[in-house]
Amino acid sequence: MNIFLQGFLIGIGLSAVLIIFEYTAIRREIAERAKRVAKKTLPWDSNQISRMRGMYTFGAILPFGCSIGAWLISQM
Repeated sequence: MNIFLQGFLIGIGLSAVLIIFEYTAIRREIAERAKRVAKKTLPWDSNQISRMRGMYTFGAILPFGCSIGAWLISQM
């Protein structure tokens, strides 16, 4: 398999894991805050939205960085 493709697939896997982890962490924060204020559900605040947007951006760039990194490692 091409080294670029291997790095890209590894990057996709890493980004999926990181995005899922961040989403569950935000959902846990919302559940704890909802319990404190005694409401069933609460909307996401602007900080949580920007955290998730940043994670999506990082997750979109990570596969390309991993493919370049894999190529550089193979050249050593």
